[in-house]
Amino acid sequence: VNGPHIADCRTLNRRTFLRGAGVSMALPLLEAMTPVFARARQAEPPRRFLAICNNLGLLPDRFFPAENGRDYELSPYLDLLRKHRDDFTVLSGVSHPGVDGSHSSDISFLTCAPHPGGGGFRNSISLDQ
Repeated sequence: VNGPHIADCRTLNRRTFLRGAGVSMALPLLEAMTPVFARARQAEPPRRFLAICNNLGLLPDRFFPAENGRDYELSPYLDLLRKHRDDFTVLSGVSHPGVDGSHSSDISFLTCAPHPGGGGFRNSISLDQ
């Protein structure tokens, strides 16, 4: 049966056959390797990033620890995250002079783009990108 979609064995030269045979021999090997690589990727847990903007209602003395360093006592808000204590870092006192404390400042707290409430404001690349 010769049709437009069926290859004619007589038109297949030796070089084309060997090239195709080499590729087809590698395909089962690649498919067999897939589960190994999938397990290797899943072995490491994904890294997470959480940023909390506290300028609109958090009480700083109830959120930020009173002590510096690794052995600080958890604040009342952070106590809810006690089981994850070794997995997070608390930063305080981070500010930018061009970002004012208005309600619009929460849109640029990860970028420090100046004057978020002013005309012509343009945000920039964010810390979480």
